[in-house]
Amino acid sequence: MVICLSLKLILIVGVLIFIVSTVGFGNDLNGDTSFNNIGADDNVSVPIPDADITNVVLTESASNIVSATITVKNTDSSSHSYNICVITKADELISDVQGTNSDCTSTASISASNTGSAVINFANPLSSSTVDYSGISVQQIT
Repeated sequence: MVICLSLKLILIVGVLIFIVSTVGFGNDLNGDTSFNNIGADDNVSVPIPDADITNVVLTESASNIVSATITVKNTDSSSHSYNICVITKADELISDVQGTNSDCTSTASISASNTGSAVINFANPLSSSTVDYSGISVQQIT
């Protein structure tokens, strides 16, 4: 009798936790389920750009990386231009941590299946001997 009551209690508590957490995280129990971008500013999905990064050339001056030339291939069947950003970590310095787009640039329009390149001059030159990580983002503008 005691085991049966404790199992019923555990089941009821589990169902209540599920309902509260589901509704509390922005979903409801009616209709189709979908991904919820909790905490996003605009909750808008960002499509993957039709582009490939085909080459990156870093330019050094006095053992500091001062710029990057990035070649982008448009893989779509129509012309596009792209915004390219580089985020780099070197020792304690992370480039463009304020989101000022200082380490970003835009390409000219690149026709279908062709390549174009853009140069990013880093706002804060990075010591080439201490670069730990570098990431590149590409966003389709047009």
